[in-house]
Amino acid sequence: MLNNVMVGRYYPITSKIHQMNPLSKIICTVIFITLMFLTNDLFFVLLITGFVLLILLMSNVPIKIYLRTIKGLKILIIFIIIINLILRVEWQIITIMVARLVLVVLYTSVLTLTTPPTELTYGLEKFFTPLRLIGIPVNKMALSLSLALRFIPTIIDQANKIMKSQTCRGINYNDSKVKDKLIGIKSLLLPMLIYSLRRADELAVSMELRLYNINKKRTNFRMNKWSFFDTYMFSVHTIILVLLIVRGVLL
Repeated sequence: MLNNVMVGRYYPITSKIHQMNPLSKIICTVIFITLMFLTNDLFFVLLITGFVLLILLMSNVPIKIYLRTIKGLKILIIFIIIINLILRVEWQIITIMVARLVLVVLYTSVLTLTTPPTELTYGLEKFFTPLRLIGIPVNKMALSLSLALRFIPTIIDQANKIMKSQTCRGINYNDSKVKDKLIGIKSLLLPMLIYSLRRADELAVSMELRLYNINKKRTNFRMNKWSFFDTYMFSVHTIILVLLIVRGVLL
């Protein structure tokens, strides 16, 4: 039902991508998203697609996991295609728009699938460190983002359990009318809200019992070192971005 939602899930396995510094993975992700929204060349998009496929293979995460993330986008992709066809947009532009969406989702999935939540918090905190100069509480922002990502798979799993229990009671989410589906979704929202508040309260209590203080300087049990492979991946992403900008200026 909601099993196609892979955001925030970590896939424990050994690979070069898993061993990368979380900061370098976040920087590479930001560079990739930037270059995806700068390119309007179909040939360049095809090259980037091959690059993304190579990274997916390097992560050692089963391809079917990534296919499930794309499957969850099918309604949005169909909607984008229909709207652009109505507006008589050229097919090349439509292809680039769909490719942008799919590639960005795949690449961000690599980040979440290969990085544990605690390491992701570390990387986000390091990435946002310059914002401390203007008084922004970076540690609180990184913790909030990490907890939000960590809650998504838990809430999705609970939503699946509630939907299955409601299906046993006669609610049909697949073949029923739109009105019946809305009623089913309405009956789903209240238990999900109660469950989310309960989980947040349990998390707050456990953090208090562990004497967690967001205002204190924290240390890390695992020291993340910047390796040669991190430098290599950062250089590759930077070179691709520079080539894209130079190509756009020359054309």
